[in-house]
Parts: sequence; structure tokens; C-alpha cells
Amino acid sequence: MSVENLLQELEKKSGLRREELMKRIEKKILELDNLITIEGAIYLVARDLGIELPAERRKVKISSILPGTRKVSFTGRVFKISKIVEFDVGGRKGRVVNLFVGDETGYVKVPLWNDQVDYLNQRKISVGSIVQIINGFAKEGNYGEVEVSLGNFGIIRVIDKDEGLPSAEELLQKFSSFERIKIKDIRVGNFEIVGFIVKVLKSNYIYQSNGEKALILPTIIDDGTGDIRVVFFRELAEEVASTTVNEIEKLEEEKRKRFLEERVLGKEVIVQGRVKKNDIYDRLEMVATYVKPFNPTEESYKLVEELENA
Repeated sequence: MSVENLLQELEKKSGLRREELMKRIEKKILELDNLITIEGAIYLVARDLGIELPAERRKVKISSILPGTRKVSFTGRVFKISKIVEFDVGGRKGRVVNLFVGDETGYVKVPLWNDQVDYLNQRKISVGSIVQIINGFAKEGNYGEVEVSLGNFGIIRVIDKDEGLPSAEELLQKFSSFERIKIKDIRVGNFEIVGFIVKVLKSNYIYQSNGEKALILPTIIDDGTGDIRVVFFRELAEEVASTTVNEIEKLEEEKRKRFLEERVLGKEVIVQGRVKKNDIYDRLEMVATYVKPFNPTEESYKLVEELENA
């Protein structure tokens, strides 16, 4: 559905005026620091209001899947499966495994929880399997990636049709490797950059994820050839800023930016992440998935090794 049709439907079902809805939508976009589209924000506002908006029931290319979309169906190839993690929260035991499913346009993470973990054996899901997800729910993951959950009504099945999808090896190379690149040459994909944090962007720095408070740190990194907006989430944000979300929450909002600037400005870091296009602002941005301090000695050894192997 178009943005206008979604807004009309939300107006009708919520009984709220367009002006009020737009305020909520803009607030949602700001809360997630402009990392979602207006369509995704509309679906998230609808969810907060307990309203289910219609979604097209058709298979889509993975790159088109928006956070907040319900009843999404697509086909892709499994190119990576995480280890099964068992956990105990408040005496309640559980387990989870993540499937990474891709096509030629992008990838999503599909978590299987508790009894769903048995699908690996029951449905013979392995690396290389072509799977069809039906009636999934898309949301934003910890590091800005799209995550599609099955919930109680979603279905995953292995299909025999080849679908013309890239091989698991090709997808792993495309979506899991990080080529080091100068910022002036940056493009959509997975890359590693080295640069200085030169700016902390204005934000509320705290957002809610499934009832849990998390830190978000939007920055500008410059490597001398150019600069790019890089956003750190959760543990990565806390690592870069040497603080915690609880410590940030204790500060008054107007003091948070200065507090973070004192901790991060001027740091030289190596960052790996996913570069994507922000259609709202027509710019490329990176969502960090890994960060570490720049180590001149370590980098010198790497350079020598590369020269010797050249």
C-alpha cells in the first residue's frame, strides 16, 4: 500500500486526526534516529495503538522488507545458522537459533525460539536450504538489521524449487565479509572503515526495544577522504562511549550530548558495519556491527604481512 493509503487506513481505524498521527510517526522516526522509512514508522505507530494495518500478501524481495510490516512472505536461501543458545530468565528456560536468509538483494535474520528450534531437524533446514517464510512479522534488530519472526502464526518451509537464488557461499561472501574501504569510495554493502569520531549527533540516545532500554549513539566518522554517519547500538554504543544506558538515563536530556562527546570525540576506531541508503535524507549511512580501537602496531604488522603475500 502507498503511504497515503496507509495513513487513510490508520486515520479510519484509530479515530485520530492526521496531524496527531503525523506527530506520532515523526516521533517514532526520531526515536529510531531516522533508521526506518515512513512506511515502517506508520506500521510501528499502528502496532502501538493496537491496530493491524493491511499488508500485501505477496512474496517480496528481501531488500524491500520494512521493519513493522506484518504478514510478510518471501523466499530466500539459508547461508548461515548460528549456534543454538540456551538461556534462563527469571527461572524460565528457553533457547534460540538464528537463520540468516538472503536473496540477490539483501538478507534478514530469522530467529527460531524454543520449540521452533526443532524445525532444524524436523524440516531438514541447513545451510544452503531454500526456505519460504509465510506470514512473518518484520522488526528492527539490535544492529539495525531487519529481523523476521514467525510468532504464533508464521510458517517456514523448505522448498525444492531453485528460484535462481545465489549459492550459500555467494551470499555469505556478499553479506558477511567486510572489505576495508575509504569513506570517499563507500557504497551500499558490508564494509570496514578506519577513522576518527568527529561528531556526536543530537538524539535522545535511549530507545525502547521489547520493553528493554538500550543505548543508541549516532556519530560522524571521518577518515580524511570523507565522512559518514555511523550509528552504534546497544553493547557497541556502550563500548564506544565507555558508559551504560542506565548511566545515561540518570542524566538530564540536555546534558547527555556533552557527556557522550567528552567520551568519544577524537577516538580513532576500526568499524565494521552495514552501509545502506537513507531514502529520507538521500545519503549513505553505516550501522555498526563491530568496533575496536585503532592499534598502530597491529595495523603495521598487517601491512607487512600483506606486502609479503603480494
